[in-house]
Amino acid sequence: MNTNEIKAFLVLIILFTLLTASCVAFRPGWKNVNTVIESVDTAMLFQRAQNIENTAANRKQVLELIDAYKAVVNADAGNYAALWRVGNFYILMGAAYSENKKEKKFNYREAIKYCEKAMYLNPLFKHQVDNGIDVWDAVSKLDINYIDAMGYWYTARFYYFKECLGKTGKLFNTKIVIQNNLVIAHIDSLNPNWAGGGNYFSRAIYLIAVPEKFGGSKTKAAEEFEKAILAGPDYLVNRWGRAKYLYSLNGNKKGYIDDLKWVLGQNPHTSGNPYPWNVYFQSQAAKMLSEADNIFK
Repeated sequence: MNTNEIKAFLVLIILFTLLTASCVAFRPGWKNVNTVIESVDTAMLFQRAQNIENTAANRKQVLELIDAYKAVVNADAGNYAALWRVGNFYILMGAAYSENKKEKKFNYREAIKYCEKAMYLNPLFKHQVDNGIDVWDAVSKLDINYIDAMGYWYTARFYYFKECLGKTGKLFNTKIVIQNNLVIAHIDSLNPNWAGGGNYFSRAIYLIAVPEKFGGSKTKAAEEFEKAILAGPDYLVNRWGRAKYLYSLNGNKKGYIDDLKWVLGQNPHTSGNPYPWNVYFQSQAAKMLSEADNIFK
């Protein structure tokens, strides 16, 4: 090989190494699922978890909440409501209470895993994935009863993509977004207003993140946020997200301040999102509001 050929060969090796190192692989959540039901009062365990959910307002308490729902799952591996809630609150741990990227990766992966365990309870989905069909294709077999597991599954993956991958990682893992969009489309067919406009919210974030030449549009994102607010007028996430992801970029200081003040003025116990999430949104809103003058210089 001459010098140029050697250089070209080395470049190929480096590119291959980057590609393989950057591609994300998620271990299927349904592996080694426990199917034993212990002789425990699961209704009592579930009620205990819900009681904790109504008061969990910090890292320690959210971890206790996750453990409480896990106790339900340990007693009854087929408890769908507990499984997807474990997934949901692992997302909160990743978003609000993780101290570094390693913790975020762990929490989002756990969220994905538990949502997959919840979906795996459906016999048609189980048959699909057991025969090698990918999750994002197998969800077509799920009905509306599994919508929360699907929704928080794709949400956890979006968080992983956004917060755990660098520029190179995002470049080599755009498939995560494409695969998620298949799940979002299925949820749209079941209930487009799921989780107080969760799908509209996700599309808005996507439209903001993607460059205009690839279909991104802040104007369209604003329309999606409006749809989300219409679907879930009492959900704190919608106005918090609009201020954080849209108004901070397009220079709408009044809209930014109005949205955050609205979030802070709500009762976290009676608003659309679960209480532990509302605590996070209000805490973030207060911090963002204090930084408004620096953002809109």
